[in-house]
Amino acid sequence: MNTKLNDCTYLVTGSAGFIGFYLTKRLLQNGVRVIGIDNVNDYYDLNLKKSRLELLMQYDGFKFIEGDISDKNMIMKTFEKYRPKLW
Repeated sequence: MNTKLNDCTYLVTGSAGFIGFYLTKRLLQNGVRVIGIDNVNDYYDLNLKKSRLELLMQYDGFKFIEGDISDKNMIMKTFEKYRPKLW
């Protein structure tokens, strides 16, 4: 992966879901820092979501925030603290 991309922090919403989990895992495997946000709702098996998060937590570059992306205050604080890459 491009060294310049590795210097960035990325925010992935739905990081406990199917697509979000695999995207986050791939980024982390490539040495990228990732902030994962998920509301961990019961849309499907909560145990599956929790086990995915446990796997991601093993990476030093991963920070998880449990929350809803419609919570503007939480999103603003997250961007201020972690400064994820803006495209």
